[in-house]
Amino acid sequence: MPTGVTTTRSGASRRRGRARGRDAAKAPRGDGADQGDSVSLWFRLLGCHSLMLAELRRELEDRTTLARFDLLASLARDDGQTLAGLSRALLVTAGNVTGLVDRAERDGVVERRSEPSDRRVVRVWLTRAGRALIRELLPLHASQVRELIGALPSSDRRELRRLLGMLREHLLAQAHAREVGAKGATQA
Repeated sequence: MPTGVTTTRSGASRRRGRARGRDAAKAPRGDGADQGDSVSLWFRLLGCHSLMLAELRRELEDRTTLARFDLLASLARDDGQTLAGLSRALLVTAGNVTGLVDRAERDGVVERRSEPSDRRVVRVWLTRAGRALIRELLPLHASQVRELIGALPSSDRRELRRLLGMLREHLLAQAHAREVGAKGATQA
């Protein structure tokens, strides 16, 4: 049996799923646009994201979770965020943020404080221990990311950053247009 070939049902299912994804990526749709390239690019982005996250998790696992790292890093950039703000910044649901903050507060790296001007508003702040931990982890994380991406020449990294920035701006504009359209539809 060739190396890397599994005989389990789940392995076979995974191979069929990947094959379908590749076939879908190659098959252009009838609308004239080359959707095959777009789907292929989507899979490439997801694959790179998954591989990088797995490496970052592996490197951080003895110190903290990647989710907690993201929470602490977000607060290091902008301390005193609301739970809703953290939910938006971390791209997770409010329920996920609540659980994440609960556990981080239990472990003494963040604390909740009511807003003095409006006690209904609760903000999340790094504690002294949280600040010390993220100060220690940020350089390690940056080094890991440099190692992961460092194989690309600097000119390619700059070009990739530029292209991803353009994609991000396009996606934000689409989201904004949908939001404006939805508000307009409810007002009509």
